[in-house]
Amino acid sequence: MNKTTTAAAAVSGSVSEYHIGHTIYRVTTTFNPAFRESLSEILKRLIIRDCEDFLGESRQEQDKQAV
Repeated sequence: MNKTTTAAAAVSGSVSEYHIGHTIYRVTTTFNPAFRESLSEILKRLIIRDCEDFLGESRQEQDKQAV
């Protein structure tokens, strides 16, 4: 059996490294100060979109969907 290990390490304030198996991924976080949406609004939007995608895939009727 082949195991895949995942580890994350912060390199600096905006750069993180993710070790997945034998591959290293460097992720840079970018922030636009002119953007007017708060972090909580972004998270809310992403969660709602993810829930809508999930419920849409399950083909539930509108009145039976969880809110």
